[in-house]
Amino acid sequence: MKNSAKLLLEFSIILGILTLITTYIVSTTSGRVAPFIPIISEMPFSEPEESIFSTGLGISLFGTLLIVQVIYRLFKPLAEELGEFYIKGNERIRIISTIGSICGIITVSFNWKEFPVLHGVTAFTLFTTYLISATFSYNLMKKSGLDNKIRRYAITAGWFFYVMMAIFSVLDNLEMLDEKDAFFHRMDNPPDVNTERSIYLNLTALCEWSMVFSFYISLSTYRDFIKNAQI
Repeated sequence: MKNSAKLLLEFSIILGILTLITTYIVSTTSGRVAPFIPIISEMPFSEPEESIFSTGLGISLFGTLLIVQVIYRLFKPLAEELGEFYIKGNERIRIISTIGSICGIITVSFNWKEFPVLHGVTAFTLFTTYLISATFSYNLMKKSGLDNKIRRYAITAGWFFYVMMAIFSVLDNLEMLDEKDAFFHRMDNPPDVNTERSIYLNLTALCEWSMVFSFYISLSTYRDFIKNAQI
């Protein structure tokens, strides 16, 4: 179908996953990144992985930004049937999701090593806004008789890994506080292949990867919902 939202969603998901896998393979086989287990943001510090990462995920996130507008449009009649709370919620979630997607594009365009604060803030915004919007969307669809178990499990997993990632990150920073006398040492000094990796750093990375893949699984459950929609 011309301008198919479903095809764009599938393209964005596949491109995002392939970009992450390709970046991982290129950065680890080159010896520049520790194979087990890197923080996603520590992979694209050199070429060619930096260009692969920023271009692939930038396009993928832009596609997601367009899909957000389609889902908002399809949610409108459902929200109107459910009442004022969902009507206003749909409007707000559209704004939140749009901001999150834009922050995601900024995140992948400005790497952690050179722009630690900008990268960190926008990545946090991306993850948080996605989970909030996904939770609201799931609730709206469930109320409308469009429940999906895979979506529910994916969102639950996303929240779990998000919280655990935050906890392990804090524990890693506390360890840095003891060693370097600086709580935010990790933010200003991202790990590399020569970094001695603590268990907390590895668990933070594992949770981040798991959370991101749960996002893609959740997104994939909208394929049938938007299959007849155009961009």
